[in-house]
Amino acid sequence: MSSIQGIRTSRLRNFFAFQRDPLGFMVELLHEGELVSLRTSRTRPTFIVNSPRFIQSILVSQEASFRKGRSSDVLRRTLGDGLLTTEKETHSVQKRYMQPAFYKERIQAYAETVRELTREAADRIRPGQTVALHDELMQLTLAIIAKTMFGADVDELKAELAAAVNDTIERTAKTLFSPLVLPLSYPTPGNRVHRRAIRTLEEMVYAVLDDASRTPEKYRSTLLGMLLDTTDGEGNPLPREEIRDQMMTMLLAGHETTANLLTWVLYSLGREPEVAAELYRELDGLHGTPMSAFEAYRRFTFLPKVVQEALRLYPPAWMILRESEEKVVLHGEAFPAGSTFLISPYAIHRNGEVFEEPLAFRPHRFDGGESAWPRFAYFPFGGGVRGCIGSNFAMMEASLILSGLCRSLHFEPLDDAPAVPEPLVSLRIRGGLRMRAVQR
Repeated sequence: MSSIQGIRTSRLRNFFAFQRDPLGFMVELLHEGELVSLRTSRTRPTFIVNSPRFIQSILVSQEASFRKGRSSDVLRRTLGDGLLTTEKETHSVQKRYMQPAFYKERIQAYAETVRELTREAADRIRPGQTVALHDELMQLTLAIIAKTMFGADVDELKAELAAAVNDTIERTAKTLFSPLVLPLSYPTPGNRVHRRAIRTLEEMVYAVLDDASRTPEKYRSTLLGMLLDTTDGEGNPLPREEIRDQMMTMLLAGHETTANLLTWVLYSLGREPEVAAELYRELDGLHGTPMSAFEAYRRFTFLPKVVQEALRLYPPAWMILRESEEKVVLHGEAFPAGSTFLISPYAIHRNGEVFEEPLAFRPHRFDGGESAWPRFAYFPFGGGVRGCIGSNFAMMEASLILSGLCRSLHFEPLDDAPAVPEPLVSLRIRGGLRMRAVQR
C-alpha cells in the first residue's frame, strides 16, 4: 500500500487554503497519510510529510539528496551566504568554524551575560505596569546576542535595531509565501522598507566589525573574534562579506526565535496557574543560594520542561522545507528531482497518537525525557546536519531569562482572548502580547 495520499481538493484551492491559514492547513492534513500530495505538478510535485520515519530519511539518513531550496533563496536576500542559507560543502566548512562558539565552556561564559542583562530588564519593570512583552523580549534577546556573539553593547540602539529586525522578518515572510518574487532592487514600497531595515542592521554590524579589526584583543572571547582568526586552507582570512553574512545570520536567527518562544511561555503561564505556581516554587527554592548563572541553569528541573512544552506547542521553526536535487527513493516510494517536501513541527507536535491531550500545556509530559517518543515526533530544533547550531545556547538563554523575569514577578493576562499564532519566518503571537506585571 502506498504511503502517499492525494489531497481531495483542487490545486488552486490548496494554494489559497495554505495562504490563508498555513498552520491550520498542515494540522488538518496530519492524519491523512504519511505523505500527502498537494497535486501541484507532475514534474515538480509538493508533499506534506507527516511521518517521523520519512522526516528522518529527509533530514538525516538521505539528507545529501536534498537542499533547503526556496527558503534559503529568500533568506539570502537579507542574510547573504551565511550558515542558514549555504548548502553542502560550503555549509559544512562554515559549521566547522562556527561550532566552537557553542561549546559548553563558551555557553557557561555567555550565561553570566544573559543573567546580568535579564536582571537589568527585570529591574525596569514595575508591578502594576502593562508590559508589551514581545517588544521587551525582542530588545533583551537582541542585546544578549550582540554582547555574547559580537562583544557589542547596543543598549542605546536596541529599540531601533529590534524594529529593523521586525521589518526584515515581516518582509521576508511576505516574500517567502508569495508566488511572485521581485528582486530586492525593484523600488516597491515593501522593498524600500526591507532595504532600509537591512541598512540599519548593517550599520551596526560594520561598525562593530571595523572596531574588532582595529582592536582584535577586545573580541577574543566572542564569535566575532573567532571569525576574524579563521583562515582557509591557504592561510587566508575570511572575506569581510562572509563575516558580515555570519553576523547578520546570528543577529536575526539568534534572537527573534528566542523572543518568540519566551512570549509563548509567558502567555502559557498566564493561562495555566498551576504550572506557574510549580515553576515559582522551584525558583523560590533556589533563590538566595550563591551559584554561577550556568550552575543555576543546570539545577533547574521543572523550568526546562516548561520551555520544552512551549517548544512543542509553539515551535519557532514551525515549518522546514526541503527540495530533492535528484531522483530519490524513500521507503520504497520514488520521487523526481525537484520534489518539494513540507515538514511542520507545529503540526507533528500535535499528534494525539504520540502526545496525550496534545493541545494541553503539560510540562510533566517531559518527565521521562524524549526517548519514549519516536525520533522526530518532537524536533523543535530540526535535525541532522542542518539542525540548529545554537540549540544548547537557546535553551540556556530561554531558561535564564524566564527565571530572571519570574523571580519576583508574575505576568497576568489582560483578558481571556486566546493568542493567535502568526507564522512568519518563525512563529509569533499576532499583534504581540501585552500582560500586567504583578509582584508575587
